[in-house]
Amino acid sequence: MQSGPTSGVVVALGIAGVALVSLLPTCLYLFVEPRGRRLWAREGDSLATRRAPAMVRASAWLSFLLGQLAIPWLLVPVACGVLLYLQAKLGIWRPIGMAATAAAGVMGVVQSVLAFRLLPLGVKLLMRDVPALVRASRRSRYFALANASVLGGAVVLGWAAHVPGLVNPWLGAALDWAALRPVMIYGAACVVHSLVLGRCARAAQT
Repeated sequence: MQSGPTSGVVVALGIAGVALVSLLPTCLYLFVEPRGRRLWAREGDSLATRRAPAMVRASAWLSFLLGQLAIPWLLVPVACGVLLYLQAKLGIWRPIGMAATAAAGVMGVVQSVLAFRLLPLGVKLLMRDVPALVRASRRSRYFALANASVLGGAVVLGWAAHVPGLVNPWLGAALDWAALRPVMIYGAACVVHSLVLGRCARAAQT
């Protein structure tokens, strides 16, 4: 009987969360993008039509969105550290469970380190910094591979966390929601962003 109101609260909280996460990247985009339009001038355009290609603008906004998570994303390894402590304190630790928790924490650190470069990269995209974009394009395949590896590792750990007997059921559920699912979502978004960088660099050179 109460599923309707409960679902409405969840949806409302989800919309509020998305709006909050999108606030900083949108404000940063609106500040930087108009200042870079003259660098994207093309023959026959006007002040109204002069702007970076849509793919570049979308990639820059996504850079801001993903880059803002660099610091708060360190909460993932912190959560994994808490889970490691609880396993030892409550005496429910198992070798695979401890290893999976530690691995998820390392994945969060790797993603946070990779995210640090994305905020300045978004600015360089909008400001048409061709040398920087060419370098980023060359490195994009390595970043895509790193993010894909993290994503694949999180998927494997998520499967292992739900195999009976390998990991404590309580730990499996906590690890899944506190670390593995966020790592998967963030990793997938970073893979897509890395793959688009090459095309953005080519668009900046034309």
